[in-house]
Amino acid sequence: MSENNNPFDQSNSQISNNTNAQATSSIPKVIGIISIILGTLGLIMSLFGLASSLFIGDLMELDGLPGMETMGFSKNYLIGSALLSAVTSVWAIFIGMKLLKYLDIGRQHYNYYTIVNIIISIFTFFYTQSAMSKMFKDMSPEMAAAASSMGAISTLSVFIAPIILIIVTILLNQQNVKDSLNH
Repeated sequence: MSENNNPFDQSNSQISNNTNAQATSSIPKVIGIISIILGTLGLIMSLFGLASSLFIGDLMELDGLPGMETMGFSKNYLIGSALLSAVTSVWAIFIGMKLLKYLDIGRQHYNYYTIVNIIISIFTFFYTQSAMSKMFKDMSPEMAAAASSMGAISTLSVFIAPIILIIVTILLNQQNVKDSLNH
């Protein structure tokens, strides 16, 4: 009885070596799930932002507190920003659903999504810098120094998001990932 029962012996293996079979990459599925989660959170936050831009700013002024314009941000900018955030959040959910189904249209839209968000980040950076400089002009030097740290955090976040998007775009555009997506 010279049966070979060694499970590690490849000479007795029943595994077929099919060279046409490709391993499906898990990258689209993972990015799809993350996009759906972040898109949903972004949509919720943008709806709260829209509500606060429409109602809370007026209530603050009624109570004698400084309104949004006093802080350097126009109401139109805040409403537009919240609406744009809602649109890009719905787009992220759409992209996530397509990537979850391994559809190439999700990857293509993610590429466009990255470009649009980089443009939005550049605009946001310059608008925020302008608004903050107007706000700092009316502050005492001590108050301006304290508020500038908030400006540094805001500036940093404007640059981190596009970098993450670019990294994810590079991952999604690898040939093995593209090959695992359905056209």
